[in-house]
Amino acid sequence: MTLLSVPEPTDPSAGRSRSRLGWVLSAVGIVAVTFWFIRNGIAEELPPWVWVVGGVTIAAWTFREFVRTPRTMAAAGAVMVVAGSAVVAPTDALMIAAVIVGIVVLQASAAVPVWTGVVAALVALVEIAVSASLEGATVQFVLGSCAGLVLGILVGFSRRQYRVAEQQARQAERDQQRARLLADRSRAARDIHDVLAHSLGGLVLQLDAVEALLEAGRVDEATQRAGAARTLAADGLAEARRAVHALRDDAETDTHAAAAADTHAAAAADTHAAADTDPAATTDTAPAAAPDASLHPLVAAHRDFGGELVVTGDLALADLDDAHRAVVVASTREALSNARRHAPGRPVSLSVIRDGDAVDVVVANPLSGGGHGLIGIHERFAELDAGATVEAERSEDEFVVAMHVPVAGARVDEPDAQDVRNAQDVTDA
Repeated sequence: MTLLSVPEPTDPSAGRSRSRLGWVLSAVGIVAVTFWFIRNGIAEELPPWVWVVGGVTIAAWTFREFVRTPRTMAAAGAVMVVAGSAVVAPTDALMIAAVIVGIVVLQASAAVPVWTGVVAALVALVEIAVSASLEGATVQFVLGSCAGLVLGILVGFSRRQYRVAEQQARQAERDQQRARLLADRSRAARDIHDVLAHSLGGLVLQLDAVEALLEAGRVDEATQRAGAARTLAADGLAEARRAVHALRDDAETDTHAAAAADTHAAAAADTHAAADTDPAATTDTAPAAAPDASLHPLVAAHRDFGGELVVTGDLALADLDDAHRAVVVASTREALSNARRHAPGRPVSLSVIRDGDAVDVVVANPLSGGGHGLIGIHERFAELDAGATVEAERSEDEFVVAMHVPVAGARVDEPDAQDVRNAQDVTDA
């Protein structure tokens, strides 16, 4: 995602590009006025000063078409108004076209105040009235010229409003792009923080266990712990890369990251299968948690890190959709990581409770809290719908993270199946 940092050709602040139709219409107007000015001037034997002033007016009109910067256009418009108004009466109102164009330019230009066009029209009206009186023109001639000047003000003001609205729309687009970019960066930073807190914290515990086992002479168990630490580090690195790739908005890289995540998910499934076959393997190898899957890998990892965890409820979170399940898994991972950091060795409870059309997930541990993790949890829930809430606060001598998430489609589980899952989780705890 990139921000608009340079003016586009149609940016009003840097001069507007012209379509072919606009160039053609301007060229036709200049050529027509020039032709009739020369023809009538020769036929009526206009005085030299009219030729000079009329030539300056046409030259300013032409210059305005080729040098289209805001300042030069405003200057050319002013010359067209002042010079053109002086020869409106001598040219039988021919130059009123140049004066009207000049007023439109001034009124539409963002380089001058909005009242400039009105002042220019008043100056033009005074000049026309004076020259008309000197030439013996009628009042109707002056009133007709005045109507043309008013038309120029209205057209110029309309163009100005359109350009202002266009500029505001472009600025709003820039602001939206910047807001999206900052949100993506914040999300990536939060994901990296969660991954590092979980992976590095668990890695420290595993390495401490390896050191203790080596000191006790239990080399085989230390080797197994070292392998688990290596797997945990590899998973953390893969997740960190996935977050960085998401920040870069690289679709191809995201595809590779997703494939890597699927590979780790398969490895985690194999690990759990091995653990079911050999109960001792559960305490030796840390499972690689598949992102946005369920709470089972987090529970197994926490226990493998030496933590005591009492679990009740459906760890598969089958009642939640993918988006809500992903937030609950990430928030629970951070809550467990905080518990290991701030209350090491203390018992932690994890409850998943179906309450009508919602699921409550509660993580409680003795006296912990603070840090960026809790901020990340609140930010994750803020991105969900209004029905999803989270509370993280002290309750007596415990710190409790309580998540309330609506179920997907208000689906109700069968009582017998729920009871079986609850009984199984209590047995595992």
